[in-house]
Amino acid sequence: MAKNQTNSAEKPKLKLKRYATRYGQHYSIVMIPTVTEVINGIAITRPGKVIEFKKGVYETKDQDEQAFLDNSPFIGVDYQEVTKEMSSALGAKSLAEREAELAAKEEELKNREIALKGKGEGEDVRAGEEEGSKNKKKEPKF
Repeated sequence: MAKNQTNSAEKPKLKLKRYATRYGQHYSIVMIPTVTEVINGIAITRPGKVIEFKKGVYETKDQDEQAFLDNSPFIGVDYQEVTKEMSSALGAKSLAEREAELAAKEEELKNREIALKGKGEGEDVRAGEEEGSKNKKKEPKF
């Protein structure tokens, strides 16, 4: 019995990791490229390995695949590891998308403020700013 207990203790538990992409239903990344070699005049093809995300998700217990995915330059750009904090990387947005959303919301807010002030008041304020800039005397800056 002691033998069985030591064998189970020696085996590392393989942790399942889940990765997700937001680029469509099918995304793949080449881990090992397929290579064709000519040996003694005979073409021999060694198959490579492609990691395929199906329905935007890829799960693996393979430590080599996990190491490759964790150290890839595409992590955080094309795909992310799904953690407890993030229930789905599919909903995650890039920084550029968030900035574009924020700019659109700011523009909407400006339009609302102008609508609340009324068109007449908004035009008067702008006209006053233009007149003030024309009448300013150029003062030396020290």
